[in-house]
Amino acid sequence: MPDVVPTAWLDRLLVAVVELPLLSGERAVVKALVDSVADILPSYAIGACLVAEPGAGRGEQFVFRRLPEGAVELGTGIAPTRIFPGFSCEFVVAISEGAGGSTMHIASDEHEIDRDGSPAVHLVERAAMVLSRALPSARAVGALAAARPGAKAFEERMIQADKLATFGQIAAGIVHELNNPLTSIVAYSDYLIRKALEGGGHEAEDVERLRRIGESANRMLRFSRELVTYARPSSGANGPVVVHAVIEQAIAFCEHVLSASGVSVERRFASDVLGVSGASERLVQVFVNLLTNACQAAPAADGRVVVITAHEAGPKRRVVIVIEDNGGGIAPEHLAHVFLPFFTTRGEKNGTGLGLSIVKSIVENHGGEIRVESQLGRGTRFIVVLPVLHKRG
Repeated sequence: MPDVVPTAWLDRLLVAVVELPLLSGERAVVKALVDSVADILPSYAIGACLVAEPGAGRGEQFVFRRLPEGAVELGTGIAPTRIFPGFSCEFVVAISEGAGGSTMHIASDEHEIDRDGSPAVHLVERAAMVLSRALPSARAVGALAAARPGAKAFEERMIQADKLATFGQIAAGIVHELNNPLTSIVAYSDYLIRKALEGGGHEAEDVERLRRIGESANRMLRFSRELVTYARPSSGANGPVVVHAVIEQAIAFCEHVLSASGVSVERRFASDVLGVSGASERLVQVFVNLLTNACQAAPAADGRVVVITAHEAGPKRRVVIVIEDNGGGIAPEHLAHVFLPFFTTRGEKNGTGLGLSIVKSIVENHGGEIRVESQLGRGTRFIVVLPVLHKRG
């Protein structure tokens, strides 16, 4: 009966609907609407019983009540279907569509609220209809708001990962630009050394200085070329890879981190050559990441990283590589999460939390496995196991 409810009441209800605080959750929505209806109907007691988490069995109930100004309830206790026992009449309206048994209530000492033609009852019925639509939205928005801190952190880490990727591209370009002058330095130092040795008359110290210049430039040139090769997208093609060679290359890439941290690297390599099948630049990436993590975990004084290689004992022919540090270790509650994307205990400004996830993916794509062992105060060890390269013939 559209004409039963005064237009002025409907206008005020419409304003209340527009102003519902959906971002604040379902309880805030119910309270706001109860207050709005109570303001429209000041001579009635208006309330609502919200059943949270519908469908979960016995949901928690929240009761919202507004009494008429100056009214005093004389009754005590709450009957099963009443939240205003002190009034002689109470009308209950179910909130449908997923509200899980939630209800709206209007109470008065006037018996007219029991009649179908009561404008006040019809207004409460419309308010209940509003809640039947608003509560699912409020719950959805509340769930999204609860997840937002994690989503925000994820977004920030994605931005940081993109920044690092851009930085890597810029750095690769700089390294490429350095190759030309480094090549010139190597060529001219070689020329001057040959000229000095052929012509004579030069001090031995000067020749030695030239030789050191050439060796340093050669070292920088090799490093820059290897770095560009490492940074270049992998072809994905597998071939024979000598494990010790990729480890040595990874140590060379990490040299600046190791020297800045004062961390020493101890090699405990197997006496025989260990070969696997894989993409060398991707395996270098594995050990660069593990060595960098170990270096950062090692103590400032007497920091040490041990690299161990061996054949796995038993019927399986596999290569085992262990990267071990003497740092503070990983907390037990974090161990199960270290390979998850974006998980990091260093803070958002000290890494993206992607490194170990990528390492795990690379190792598994090579048919291997990786695991971590750690004790607080005694350090951490990462164990990489890869299948041995099978020689033909």
